Amino acid sequence: MQTVKNITSLKYFLERGETVDHEYAFDVKYHKDAKSHFHSLPTFVAEFKNCSVHTLPLLLTEDRHMITDHVWPLLHKTKHKGKQHGLWNHWDEEIDIALPPITRQFNGTFQFVWLPIDEASAENPWHIWIDVISKFRLLEKRWSTNFAKYVYILPNRSKYFDKVVKELFPELKYEVMPKGEVWRFQHLLVPSMSNHDDGVTTPHLIPWLRHIKGRYEVPETRDRKIYIQRQGAVTRKVKNHNDLLLALKGWESVALEKLSIADQIKTFASASHILAPHGAGLVNLLWCRQGTKVIEMQDAKMIHKKVYPVLSHHLGLNHELYITDTVPITTQGKAKPKGVKRFNDLIDFNVNIPDLIRHLD
Repeated sequence: MQTVKNITSLKYFLERGETVDHEYAFDVKYHKDAKSHFHSLPTFVAEFKNCSVHTLPLLLTEDRHMITDHVWPLLHKTKHKGKQHGLWNHWDEEIDIALPPITRQFNGTFQFVWLPIDEASAENPWHIWIDVISKFRLLEKRWSTNFAKYVYILPNRSKYFDKVVKELFPELKYEVMPKGEVWRFQHLLVPSMSNHDDGVTTPHLIPWLRHIKGRYEVPETRDRKIYIQRQGAVTRKVKNHNDLLLALKGWESVALEKLSIADQIKTFASASHILAPHGAGLVNLLWCRQGTKVIEMQDAKMIHKKVYPVLSHHLGLNHELYITDTVPITTQGKAKPKGVKRFNDLIDFNVNIPDLIRHLD
């Protein structure tokens, strides 16, 4: 057992590493009842010597500081429910932590990069692209070097990350820690988040991610009208999906989970219109060309979810929220279905089809 100081201050990091992006303020007016002014936080790459990492994920420094916020924030329930992981019993500025023994030691400098991600977010495309892959850019900007020269350390397996790497970055080297282990590093590079407050992305991140589509030949024409369906998802399915398909004359219905990463990029790059329920698949807006019209179906209670309106703002897309009726999803007992983070996500959409059609052109 050791007592560690919980570090959440941005100043702590900026004093220990050079800033990559400075704070940036911008306005996104996507709904009359939603906040419209945002600011992104500075980004950085911190360096730690003789530090230990655990798969929760967390990082302990040589001088007994525990790093979570600004790198990969611990979930609220993880902070305050220590019995689930057994590492601590209370959460405060100082914490008594029982870290398991170190199982592997890594020596060398400027070789290893910490890419934390928790199990709940591991298969979420938004988190993988915006919170994980985005960190490659920070390394390139900080040292003017190819991000593929490093070895990346992931505390949890992500099949989606594996899929992206296999298709786009086959040269990338990374290791996944076995659950519950502790690894120690002589020197570890720790990039910050390029996203905070659930959707306020660093504007400079977006052009860097967009250049990835240059690995593929995408059509010069932009004339496809794409409807992204979620019928295979647990939540936010369109209840009257079949009727909507009949009404969407001239539109293509696409199930993203059936497409390769390359085909997802090409699909969005060739679209003039995108219609989709709110969901992580909309991170593919990254590949849309400027001026593409996006209609995001959303619950009236979730107007504050600025994730995709802000992303569209950085991309120069015409983004509209279409508020639709919802149908509660009933569950047995108090357990949430696998893959669902919040109980207020337990809804499906019931679309007013004639009204929606009037919004499409």
